[in-house]
Amino acid sequence: MTAPAAGPVDEKDAEHADVQAEQDGADAWKTREGAAPASIVACPNGPLLVRGDFEIVTPDGVPVPRDRETVALCRCGGSAIKPYCDGTHKLMKFDTARRRPVPAPARKAAEEA
Repeated sequence: MTAPAAGPVDEKDAEHADVQAEQDGADAWKTREGAAPASIVACPNGPLLVRGDFEIVTPDGVPVPRDRETVALCRCGGSAIKPYCDGTHKLMKFDTARRRPVPAPARKAAEEA
């Protein structure tokens, strides 16, 4: 965390500093030296299991809170707690074996690579 600029500290800045300090403490396990690199396992007909040292962020770059070293990320699209899995894939009979056609732009990019 960077030092605040000189000058008076308002209540909002103090609250932000308190929240940041709590997040820094809660996330300390993620940044420890020697942490295992991230690994991803695609579960058949289920979520992606992500283990190790990683960070999940929103499109705006805001970290998504997590309290576990291993998380299950939804890939069926039906979870009520996205990006995390809530087991909905079982109810909707999500099938990862079903092949979907690759869109032409993606197919062309893959062929050129």
